[in-house]
Amino acid sequence: MIIFIIITFSLSFTIEMRFYPPKKEIRIVSYNIHSGLNKDMFPTLFDIIDFLRVLNADVICLQEVNESAKAGFQVSSFKEELKMYSHFGANVVELGSNYGLVTYSKYPIKSENHIYLSSDREQRGMLHTLIKIDGRNLNIINIHLGLGEKERKIQLEELLEFIKKLGNEPYIVVGDFNEDSISLDKSELKDVAKQLEKSNILTFAVGLERIDYIFTSKNIEILDYEVLIKNMSDHYPIVARLKI
Repeated sequence: MIIFIIITFSLSFTIEMRFYPPKKEIRIVSYNIHSGLNKDMFPTLFDIIDFLRVLNADVICLQEVNESAKAGFQVSSFKEELKMYSHFGANVVELGSNYGLVTYSKYPIKSENHIYLSSDREQRGMLHTLIKIDGRNLNIINIHLGLGEKERKIQLEELLEFIKKLGNEPYIVVGDFNEDSISLDKSELKDVAKQLEKSNILTFAVGLERIDYIFTSKNIEILDYEVLIKNMSDHYPIVARLKI
């Protein structure tokens, strides 16, 4: 009987660990790096690299990043220095420029998708990066919306439609939304800053607004959120600690 109980307990524990692994805490940062220039147009790329290395986040989502001979191989520089997996998507490709979004992860990337959003002015888009953390899928969506109010409205609708396709899998949406006091479907997304009553902290130094956001699905626990005041871009990096 004792042997039977031990075997049953071990089997139950193995099944529970396989299908219901314990939740994992991760740290994610979103940062529009303004092509490695601060608000006074002074080069700051290497300062940003050092900052991100020390921050030691599990997932890093950057906007306004270049990867070309013309503007500098920024994506490759970050990857080499941070020693992380990467997923780059160029929203703008013209005259030798590759300019857009990049997501870095300490965890292996299982699949990648770069989606162009409907755009009236400069082409905008979002990166969907699927990573697996201790047996769990985690969808990271890194996004940069347009400057026009009408195009942003359409782009947000496209984002929400994409999210619905993810089903019950956990997801995190981060990026530069170019809009203050943005409101999304609360049944689909939780605004991390609002959840922790920190939505009054600006993220855009030039306009004194909060236009950078971190949203999560309902099945992700929010632990912490902060805006780090750094003069390395015209935006400030935003950081969240989450449990999935």
